[in-house]
Amino acid sequence: MDDDDHYYEDVPWADPSIRKNYEAALGRLILAHNEVDLRVTRLIERCLERLGSPAPMERLKRGLLAERLRALDLLKALPLNLELAEIDVEKLHQLNTDRNVVAHGHFEKNPFDGDYILIGAKQHFSDYSIERLESVAKELRAEARYLSALVDFYDPPLD
Repeated sequence: MDDDDHYYEDVPWADPSIRKNYEAALGRLILAHNEVDLRVTRLIERCLERLGSPAPMERLKRGLLAERLRALDLLKALPLNLELAEIDVEKLHQLNTDRNVVAHGHFEKNPFDGDYILIGAKQHFSDYSIERLESVAKELRAEARYLSALVDFYDPPLD
């Protein structure tokens, strides 16, 4: 053993489980987001069926989730009762933004103290802790449950 090896004995190394736990929380968030994504598409499909499946409106169920959320907002604005009033589209937009930050950001951890940041294409984020990922995943799961029930029991009367 040389003298340099003794130097590292007192260095406080970060717990390697930090990354593992972050990966697990990120996975739960992504899975919950994917379910919301699917449920939004299915809800738009149900709305379009209720409207008689107008061919020009078929494009509303395609594209990125952000585009489909805008489509959902348009459907909410129609002067018909499509049972969409309770859907908080702004909240879904924010949850989608959170998902995009963590899904496309690079996880950079300091090996000595465990602090980490997400490095995105345009900015860095230090406020996406494991606890925040778990919170966002919980909100996404709640939204998915609500959307799922709405799709499963969808049968609004047309005014």
